[in-house]
Amino acid sequence: MANEILDKYGTSTAFTITLNALAHSVVGVGRQSTLVDFSAVTEQWLEIYIKLTQGTNPTSNRACWLYWLKSDEHGTPHITDGAGASDAAITILNAPLLGSWTNDATAVDDEIIYGEALVRTPGGKAGVAVVHDTGVNLKATDADHWVRYRPVTPEIQ
Repeated sequence: MANEILDKYGTSTAFTITLNALAHSVVGVGRQSTLVDFSAVTEQWLEIYIKLTQGTNPTSNRACWLYWLKSDEHGTPHITDGAGASDAAITILNAPLLGSWTNDATAVDDEIIYGEALVRTPGGKAGVAVVHDTGVNLKATDADHWVRYRPVTPEIQ
């Protein structure tokens, strides 16, 4: 039988990012995760998953965005949009967009927005940022939000 190349999945891991009560913004103000060191990672892909829970009385047909932040690792590193190493506020200007998701036309209280994205060859230090313009702060409970990644490696089997 010939060999096949199949995906081998790593463990799903949460980015450290505080999304409880994140204010909405129409000018790119959001929250960045703590950067993760992927320099020793051999995975070719990262599957990234996000869950956000809207607060009370959100505006209909509004979006949330997930961005990729990466360090160049040369001396004093350049990090996308001047991101720091830790979970903190950030204003997105140039970061690559990983995905955007829109709430629905009825925009009910506590509506959950889920999203997925892929990053190829994550290497170095990297993280994510979240921005939304749902018209209200996100729900104030940490457990109502998360951003996770799961490494994927093609493997000959």
